Amino acid sequence: MDFCLDGSVFATAGTDRHIRLYDSCTMQPLGPSCSLGLQPLSLLLPQLFHTLEAPDFMTGDVAVTSGHSRRIFALRFHPQENHIFLTGGWDNSVKVWDKRIRKEAQRVINGPHICGPGLDIWGHCVLTASWVPRNALQLWDLRMSQLQKNLPFPGGHMQGQFLYAAQFCDPDTVLAGGSGTCGAGVIRISTHQVLGQILLPHKPVQAVAVACGGCVVAVAGVGGNLHIADLC
Repeated sequence: MDFCLDGSVFATAGTDRHIRLYDSCTMQPLGPSCSLGLQPLSLLLPQLFHTLEAPDFMTGDVAVTSGHSRRIFALRFHPQENHIFLTGGWDNSVKVWDKRIRKEAQRVINGPHICGPGLDIWGHCVLTASWVPRNALQLWDLRMSQLQKNLPFPGGHMQGQFLYAAQFCDPDTVLAGGSGTCGAGVIRISTHQVLGQILLPHKPVQAVAVACGGCVVAVAGVGGNLHIADLC
């Protein structure tokens, strides 16, 4: 789940592939009877819908913009655009949504196999972490839906990368982790330099977080492992 830029709406997604939008003040699904903050719903054109339904394959709904065909693992609102959010999951795609438009995704990024919170946005750049052995950490152009570059992730070829989570620290630095090395790494985008690593004792990294303008990072995994570090 994630909140939109102004905090008035949050969205959830998961196993059933539906995306649900809620009013953060009332904690109720968006719909004709709810209001968003201080702005009357009647003034919101077009109307916000409370559910972006997953495609129904029995009716032949197989368009790439119609929704996810498999479980959704990641959802992230754009940090500068109030209505735009992205979702990703097992179906090897990231879909770009506008919460004012029902059902149909606005754009699709094909490729990322996302199995955790491995999705983030900074400006026009999308960061994905895929559970694959190689080229797991990638940057995409949000406007063109095209791959910009593969980022190196520390680890041997025998282990594979197999990433679950990733997040921007700043426009030129990312944090990512997974099960290949049972660790997380901080990578400089412009130079591909590995600025630091946190290794868990034979336990996969399943979540990462960034705070204080990218100066503090947290890495968590199986078995109650939680590590917090300063990024100098």
